[in-house]
Amino acid sequence: MIKNTTPYLGKIRLKFEKYPEYTGKSKLNKIHLNLGFTKLVSRITPLQDLDGWLVNPECIYMIQRHTGGVIGDHRFGQNNENLLSNSFLSKDGQYIGDIERGWWYYKNNMKVCEQYPRGVAERYDDEGNLIGYHGYSHRGGQTFKLGDRLFDPYYNPKEEDYEEWEWAGWKIKYTESYKNADDLDRSWMESSGIAYVIPFKKRGKKVIEDFEECLQAAINMSKDLS
Repeated sequence: MIKNTTPYLGKIRLKFEKYPEYTGKSKLNKIHLNLGFTKLVSRITPLQDLDGWLVNPECIYMIQRHTGGVIGDHRFGQNNENLLSNSFLSKDGQYIGDIERGWWYYKNNMKVCEQYPRGVAERYDDEGNLIGYHGYSHRGGQTFKLGDRLFDPYYNPKEEDYEEWEWAGWKIKYTESYKNADDLDRSWMESSGIAYVIPFKKRGKKVIEDFEECLQAAINMSKDLS
């Protein structure tokens, strides 16, 4: 039996696809085998009602029990005429994302960050200990922990700010990436410089010493990627 990794109720089937990440009447459930030229994947075709895809009540329960968020209706527009059902919200009603965002929080041991609900999450280990803050947008994300760097989008990386082995490794990675890049990627690399290959958690001058700085780094990165 194939495990359902989505928050929806529906029928799952196996299929070979080269590019399975699309969403239409069905959506990707899991990539089971990557053969390079194609992939063996499972896709789910969710059941529907008048409000859209049916959400698994057990998923709603787990999200609300473990993430500090709630699943509910989100209204927006000049007169609140638009409605998004099964939205992932902070406890005070701020919109964070859809049901899949809430499910993503649950699966990654994350909780709603009350100081910055949309774009930053608290990150925990399997024992329930806070380990950092995760900043994200639709373009990517990064968890910032103690000992990382306080992300600064305006920081220009300098060799003297890093260990010799770190800088040497990034120089090699930059050179190899540049050789294999197309013209568009090369223009981005030339514009960004070596920062192009430096992880977000290393892009800043100051070393993070407490969780307040973890939070600030995550906020900075979320804003920069939004």
